[in-house]
Amino acid sequence: MFDLLLAAAWIVYGPAGPIARTIVTTDECPSITIDGAPAKMRVHSTKSAAYPVTVCEAAIAPHVKSASIGGTPLPIAKLHRSEKVAIVGDTGCRMKMGSNGKPPSVQDCSDPNKWPFRQVANAIAKWDPDMVLHVGDYYYREAACTSSTNCVKAPYNWTRWNADFFTPAATLLPNAPWVMVRGNHENCTRAAEGWFRFLETRNYVWEDVKTCTSNLNYTPPYTLDIGGLSIAVIDSSNAADNLDTTQVPIFVNELGHLVKTKPGTWLTLHHPFWADSYGDEDSETMAAAWDKMPVPSLGLVVSGHIHDLELLGFTGNQIPQLVVGNGGTAIDPPVSDPTGTVLDGRTVASFYQDDDFGFIAATRDGEAWTFDIRSKSGQSQATCVWRAGAAMNCAPTSQP
Repeated sequence: MFDLLLAAAWIVYGPAGPIARTIVTTDECPSITIDGAPAKMRVHSTKSAAYPVTVCEAAIAPHVKSASIGGTPLPIAKLHRSEKVAIVGDTGCRMKMGSNGKPPSVQDCSDPNKWPFRQVANAIAKWDPDMVLHVGDYYYREAACTSSTNCVKAPYNWTRWNADFFTPAATLLPNAPWVMVRGNHENCTRAAEGWFRFLETRNYVWEDVKTCTSNLNYTPPYTLDIGGLSIAVIDSSNAADNLDTTQVPIFVNELGHLVKTKPGTWLTLHHPFWADSYGDEDSETMAAAWDKMPVPSLGLVVSGHIHDLELLGFTGNQIPQLVVGNGGTAIDPPVSDPTGTVLDGRTVASFYQDDDFGFIAATRDGEAWTFDIRSKSGQSQATCVWRAGAAMNCAPTSQP
């Protein structure tokens, strides 16, 4: 009998196709039931002192009609569907040490009004999407605090990963297949080991922080085709917010793999190319890399990193930028409306901001998309209508 953490049973899309994952406290993996018959799962990552759990996985073939792990059904019927896409990001509870004379940044993880990721996740599950797109930053518990001013640095481990992501996402994890993007909180000097253990879809590779820095800072991009929706995933976890000329050619190379992507592709990465953060462009490094590559036939860019929600349209119907960083992490102050200003040579033509917790419920009707901006409880706040090559039009939702 396997001791399964059934809340942590899910499907994630990877470069080789959909993968079923689960986390167990035993050394061996359980069986996965596929179309009524048991099948073996393989070990993705083994236990360690900081991570006393085993991560198991199994590829899901296109012909599979049903699957379950330990009695928990997996969302097989939703595979290769993309009419309803939930977009969420920056979900962990912020517990950060102070630096340079600044006090610690401490979010009350026990107060669901101050850290509402569980509520956001449950609202998404109630909406019942075909897929969930998480744009990065799952783990924020970098300090252990007894008050807002008394903190010590905390180790990265399974207990904190479980508290920050797997436990609050328990209802949502098995509800729909996921696309998971690596954020800067999962970079090599932070929670990278947990990222590669739990969420990275390729083979587990980890030795220590030093080897991660040398070979896992920039994992290869990949493209998914999910029910006719093309999604390109870039690992920008190590990208600098300000201009870093040593990084620009690295990201030019990664972006160069996307030149031949399908027209209308969504490019998703944690750092936005063109967004407003505290009145400053974010990220200058990624924007500089974009400027040095042939422009691919993308539809829009979907990111996180800034802890609020921004939808930016540009003159000439250039590719819009969505920032969805309001999934639970302490919200940033609102920015002044940047309409009419220039971000890396692009003039902002339209801007919508939601400076509160929530997510985007995106629905497709033919070639047109409606981005329903929803609160942490799932209530519609505004809707933005867009199709590739056209302007994005947003309007507040009429309240009864």
